[in-house]
Amino acid sequence: MMRSLDRAGERSRRGRIRRSPWETFRVIFVAEGPSAAGKSRYVSSLRTPGVVEELPGYLQPDSTASLEEVSRFWVCRNEERWAEAVQSETMQGIAVCDTDPLKLHYAWTLARAGLVSAADTYSCQLRWVRDSLRRRALGIADLVACVVPSESTLRARRADDVARQRRNFEKHVRLALPLREWYGALNDVDPGRVVWEWPEELPPSEARARYDLDLFDAWMGRLPTL
Repeated sequence: MMRSLDRAGERSRRGRIRRSPWETFRVIFVAEGPSAAGKSRYVSSLRTPGVVEELPGYLQPDSTASLEEVSRFWVCRNEERWAEAVQSETMQGIAVCDTDPLKLHYAWTLARAGLVSAADTYSCQLRWVRDSLRRRALGIADLVACVVPSESTLRARRADDVARQRRNFEKHVRLALPLREWYGALNDVDPGRVVWEWPEELPPSEARARYDLDLFDAWMGRLPTL
């Protein structure tokens, strides 16, 4: 769900329309990183018209669902987030996403980190995601900031943040380096699409190729072998 952060663009008391500071943008921006990387704090600091939130932790497929059904469940949820991002960009000029709607990286990093014994989940989701790109129901964000602090920094931040439990923290620590590999592969095939620190300001940008299957295939082919 997208949360409102300011009132840019609404009518002033004199009835005139305030110009949004994001009018020159045409960009879907993603903030990514492991737990305690500072994603949510960073996107809140941008004061954009809205943020596309990550999926709530309670959202889960049926416990009896097959691998295909589970894969489709998650891809459908991610399609909903992508649609929200596209709507935000259309209305405001910019969409800021707290984690990537194209969240295929989760299945891949689990396998890459050795936390699952096979890459079946990733292979299954890959087929669904590619079809979603073909239908333009999912896309590749125009700009991704992937920030992966050191393990010691992540642990220190977790200890300081007593307000959040971060129940899957240990898992996400192990996924941190594979996550960097994932987005490193994207940046290799499309240089400049990924930055490795939180930008102080988001530069005005035009939409890049979001639904290019050749680009997507090149990205997947650039990943280390599982």
